[in-house]
Formats: sequence, C-alpha cells, structure tokens
Amino acid sequence: MKIFLDTNIIIDLVSGRKPFCQDAGILFQIGKNKQYDLLVSDLTIINTAYTLHRLHYTKDDIYDILTSLLSLLTITTMGRNVINRSIQNRGKDFEDDAQYFSALDAGADYIITRNKKDFPIDNTVLTPQEFFKLMNIVF
Repeated sequence: MKIFLDTNIIIDLVSGRKPFCQDAGILFQIGKNKQYDLLVSDLTIINTAYTLHRLHYTKDDIYDILTSLLSLLTITTMGRNVINRSIQNRGKDFEDDAQYFSALDAGADYIITRNKKDFPIDNTVLTPQEFFKLMNIVF
C-alpha cells in the first residue's frame, strides 16, 4: 500500500512540532517497518529544507535530516502534467492540488495531511487519526 504524506506531516516530524509529531512518528514507524510505502513529492523535500533553514538548523543538520528522510521515503515528481492539472482544477490551494495530483500519479492509496480542507474532496484524503482508525492501528 502506498501512503502519500503531505508536507505538514514531514515538518511535524523533523521539527518536533507538538502535539503533531507523535502522529508523524507513528506514520514513519509503520513505513520503516515496511508495512506501507511512504511517498512525498519532490516539492515536500524542498519545502522541508527551507523550513528547517528558517528554524535555524545548521546546513549539516539539514542535509543529515534530508538524507535520513530519503532512506525512508519514495519521492514523487510534479512535472508539467501535475502542474497543468492543478491549474485546471483551480482549487482552494494550488500547492495542495499539486500535492494531490502528484500523489495520484504515483498511485497512492491514501493521502495523509492535517489540512484536508484545502485538498480536493476525496475519501482517500485523511488525517493521521482517520488513517490510524481506518487501518486499525493502535498505539
């Protein structure tokens, strides 16, 4: 099963943002245990590096964090098709539309985000808690 993680889930994890980092940690643990294939877009990696820089992480720490992330994640791409579909969709939030279409192109079964309201209405877009409940993940 392929699980696409929105940027906010990654930022929650790497920055230790409370209380959300616990859910992000659980998602990464099930990915690390190879229960699910965890996907993120290439834009998420870029946004993560930028956010860590803004949070005053050192250059070496940022590269170490990105290296660790890449060992656990499959990177999806945006590209012209995703950008065109996002423009045509004219949704609430262009970046979330691009994430959504990148996830679809990669064959994601679920998209996990804390910000469902800006994504296209779709029963595959879930919060971490909704995903845990659906998959009977108890912690």
